[in-house]
Amino acid sequence: MYIAYVLFNLERNKWHYGFTANGDLAKVEYAHNKGVIEETKGPGKWTIMYHEECNSKSYAIRRIKFFKSIPGQRFLKQKLNF
Repeated sequence: MYIAYVLFNLERNKWHYGFTANGDLAKVEYAHNKGVIEETKGPGKWTIMYHEECNSKSYAIRRIKFFKSIPGQRFLKQKLNF
């Protein structure tokens, strides 16, 4: 099982989209905040704002691509009341 997730950094006002196979979102958030992931290194705390369970890696990647699209952004804003 895979999990597609969306992170947000309030200090930098940036979003990050990713997926994990281990299913432990606390470890994922910790890794992003400790600078283990190159794309999210830098100031500010990353917070998991949204996640979805996916049956396959390819579906998780499709969800990430959707989240990055304009309809995906609308979906997330509606889901998160952002």
